[in-house]
Amino acid sequence: MALPKLTQVELVDELVDSTGWTKGDVRHFLDALATVVEANVQEGYRVQVAGILVEPKLRKAQRKRMGRNPQTGEAVPIAAKPAKVVLKARPVSPLSKTSLPSPRKLASMV
Repeated sequence: MALPKLTQVELVDELVDSTGWTKGDVRHFLDALATVVEANVQEGYRVQVAGILVEPKLRKAQRKRMGRNPQTGEAVPIAAKPAKVVLKARPVSPLSKTSLPSPRKLASMV
């Protein structure tokens, strides 16, 4: 079972409570933020928003190689993989320094 998720509607409600903006203003802001982040990531820029760094990363090409089937020990060819760009997101300060819930609490939420 998955952990509980803060939905878009709940996020809008929390932002309305904390900012005093209207729901329409908050929705418009979140849509604009998503558009700006997407456009900049497509151009190859790193974007930091609310303690999260979103960036495109280059995953290098892998050449064809031989592997081994762990059950039979037989040599198996592994196909080459071309280089590709993947999207990475990671926490940065101050979010990376936030205290996380205990393993017991997290397990009880699942």
